[in-house]
Amino acid sequence: MTNASKKQNRILLATLAVVLTALIVLVALTSSANRRAKAEAEARTPLPDNRVQDREDGQAAPGNGPEDEAKDAAKTERDDESKKPESEAVEEQVKTTGKEKEERTEEEDAAVNATVGWEETLPEFYAPVEGAVVVKDCSLTIPVFSATMNDYRVHRGLDFACAPGTPVLAAADGVITEVRRDPMMGVTVCVRHSGDAETTYQGLDEHTNEIAHPGDHVAAGQVIGAAGETALIESAEEDHVHFSMTVGGKPVDPADFMQITRLSEIYEDAR
Repeated sequence: MTNASKKQNRILLATLAVVLTALIVLVALTSSANRRAKAEAEARTPLPDNRVQDREDGQAAPGNGPEDEAKDAAKTERDDESKKPESEAVEEQVKTTGKEKEERTEEEDAAVNATVGWEETLPEFYAPVEGAVVVKDCSLTIPVFSATMNDYRVHRGLDFACAPGTPVLAAADGVITEVRRDPMMGVTVCVRHSGDAETTYQGLDEHTNEIAHPGDHVAAGQVIGAAGETALIESAEEDHVHFSMTVGGKPVDPADFMQITRLSEIYEDAR
């Protein structure tokens, strides 16, 4: 082998050695960069609860070890124990307050019941026309025949037969609240009584407003008007005064609150 060939071989070997060294350095650098990137990614990722995550330095993540879990459990138990008496106290207070309120309500109700005044008591009612008989009964729910309208409809009152001009009397002590002319039932007088009751007298004479005035206090049997022929919706019926009544704002049958005489009863007695 010539000297030239030997020189070329040495150059080739040296070149290979440099290339290999460069490759080794490159691999080492790449591996180091990958490890750093992985470590940074793990550091940014939140650690799952109740799990031990090892960091690159070999230390366990704080607050996730078995000892920490035991401490957390003990703390939770202590918190529950400390809150339990408070919750029981609040619950007992609620029960006590409710009981006191209930007892207080019962006492108040007893006091109210023991001191019921005339405002809560219904008075004694009398027929609004002296000696008159009822020619048509009250029917609050079942329709009855109307001779004027030629149909069937409810009749919320009693019809007391009487000639025009017959005095109409207050059915009980009270205060006149209204004197008006109803488009269908004619001249109307309303009287307010104790016990949240109200009586209404309709089909009265045109001059009733000269006798009765809103605000007047009247006694049972006092004249508050006169029978008339102003109830258009009952004009085909025989002469009468239409008398209705409410208690607590609800219509009632006046016959349940006073003594009356029905025309049908007179016919039966005459047989």
